[in-house]
Amino acid sequence: MTPGSGEVVMASSYPVPPETAYMKAAWRAFDRAIQAAGRILLSTHENPDGDGVGSQLAFCEHLKALDRECRILNCTAVPTIYEFLDSHGWLEIYDPKRDEEWLAACDLAVVFDLGDFRRLKAVGRDLLRHKVVLASIDHHHQSGFEELGGEPPYKYFMLDYSAPSTATLVWQYLNAYRSEPLTLTMAEALYTALITDTGSFRYDNTDERAHLMAIDLIKAGVKPYRVHRRVYEQRERSQVRLLGVLTNNLQYSGDGRIGWCALTQDMLARADATQKDVDGFSDFIRTIKDVEVAVLLTEVDGDKTKVSLRSKGTLAINDVAVKLGGGGHPFASGAFVPRPWQEVIETIRPLLEEKVKTMDAVGEGSNNGG
Repeated sequence: MTPGSGEVVMASSYPVPPETAYMKAAWRAFDRAIQAAGRILLSTHENPDGDGVGSQLAFCEHLKALDRECRILNCTAVPTIYEFLDSHGWLEIYDPKRDEEWLAACDLAVVFDLGDFRRLKAVGRDLLRHKVVLASIDHHHQSGFEELGGEPPYKYFMLDYSAPSTATLVWQYLNAYRSEPLTLTMAEALYTALITDTGSFRYDNTDERAHLMAIDLIKAGVKPYRVHRRVYEQRERSQVRLLGVLTNNLQYSGDGRIGWCALTQDMLARADATQKDVDGFSDFIRTIKDVEVAVLLTEVDGDKTKVSLRSKGTLAINDVAVKLGGGGHPFASGAFVPRPWQEVIETIRPLLEEKVKTMDAVGEGSNNGG
């Protein structure tokens, strides 16, 4: 397979079969698709994070500057901490009754930071049903294609596992193909994506490229403290109350190297909190001294559980997430499991306890976000 042959074109700097290793050709093919498209849909995974939100907002502004008809349609709401980025009001929650006809007429759909295709939910199902041409820009390991014959459904696939964020790939594309400088709103969106996915440059995925990107965005007008304040210093009182509930219910296993907590619907109700208030709690557990692996279980609708796994870096934990039907980065991953949290922790705990037994032999590592 060669670029321009009509087959799937994949871009990746990660070791892949030679026939798909055409990073520059893939970006060129993708840009040609952008130039030819009139109507373009943008989306990211359910419960969007800063990387997904920042990437799609910056890209949307670029497309609108090209006079493309473009909408951002996500399957769930964006956390309130990222709403400051959406000064134009472009972020929408997909409603099939209202939006499916528009979706069906799209020339192209671009998904960002997805990893697991199933996390597109109704957006993904309808894109496939209407056979919309798909493109993906991502730095996650890929999964969720079982019902698609095991093959990714993307015609254009820009995949770079080594990138510190998906926004880094968007930034590289814009630098190469955009004729105008980045606007301040685009730069702030990309900077937010970068700092949230690198843990403010603390995680293992922080590399030279991350800092070069930060320098470029600061030159474009970004004020780092302004972004940091909007993202990290806006805790709602409901979240603070819920954090108190979490600290009072923390449990430890594996000689104290595993810290975990389950937050039930009743706990959220007593704190007058919502699912959005849970954001960042697994990272908080990870900061506890001697804890190597953090597990946060959040009860959803009684018989479903959201699982967030974090590691300080000595132990990779994404294989545990995969066993639960999820995925993610080696040191930051998760899953949605259609079982009560009591059953889920009984599945997770022995797997992680076996891992921590080998930790001394592994030695010190590093950490990663995502």
